[in-house]
Amino acid sequence: MVKTSASDTDDYRDFCRRAADDDAVFGRFREDPIYRFVVQTELPYAGLDHWQMLSERGFDFGFFDRIRDLDVLGRADTIDYEHAGAVAPQTMRYVRIMHDLELLFGGLDGRVMIEIGGGFGGQGAVIARRFPGVRYVLVDLPEPLALARRYLGAAGITGARFAELGDLAPDARYDVAISCYAWSECERSIQQAYAERVFQRAAGGYMILNSNALRKARGWQTRTFGGEMMYTEDLMALMPAATLRPALRSGDDRLWDCQVLVWGARPEAPL
Repeated sequence: MVKTSASDTDDYRDFCRRAADDDAVFGRFREDPIYRFVVQTELPYAGLDHWQMLSERGFDFGFFDRIRDLDVLGRADTIDYEHAGAVAPQTMRYVRIMHDLELLFGGLDGRVMIEIGGGFGGQGAVIARRFPGVRYVLVDLPEPLALARRYLGAAGITGARFAELGDLAPDARYDVAISCYAWSECERSIQQAYAERVFQRAAGGYMILNSNALRKARGWQTRTFGGEMMYTEDLMALMPAATLRPALRSGDDRLWDCQVLVWGARPEAPL
């Protein structure tokens, strides 16, 4: 059977199902090797590049006191950062991306956001703690969505919607669409569907793309998907207002040759 994305593996989907259903598995899921391989890839700089970006912007690190409990759920390993305290490196990354969005698009309360590849809901949880009035839609495979539903429920975040690609209304509109790596790891027809049903229907958007690395793995693409994927330039041809923002790349992104694509930002956005 042709896979829909790089994360569409039996091991990962089964683990997400068990983490959603089993208290013991849920209690430690964030550091499980199966899960980390897909969602929490090792960050070479241990989140310090994201911390530095926040520091240079004058971010109020007091915000981390409002999300400290999010790392307790699933028992994420933490490290101590100056001013921020004990934080999981992945959570530091989530906060930096949240701040990118805030600077690019302004306050998100009351706005409709959609995330392609929502994982366990970590990015959405951080955004919801900052902007409790956001209307957030997470899109993923059914088993990760079940885990995200449990995680966000345990975090007391109740306003999120959970959807698979086929659940999305073709005429829906969104204020901000985001996808951190996920879109660039999908099979071509899935990428095309997201472009048409989500990105082209979103007033603003923010994407981190690892297309450059995947371009070098055409053999893997053919074995996994039966053909070649879409790349950044293919998406930009469908999204003429989208521009690359090199200044938004973290140290990790530069190391992995990732790109950051943005459209619909405020004219006064400082990034």
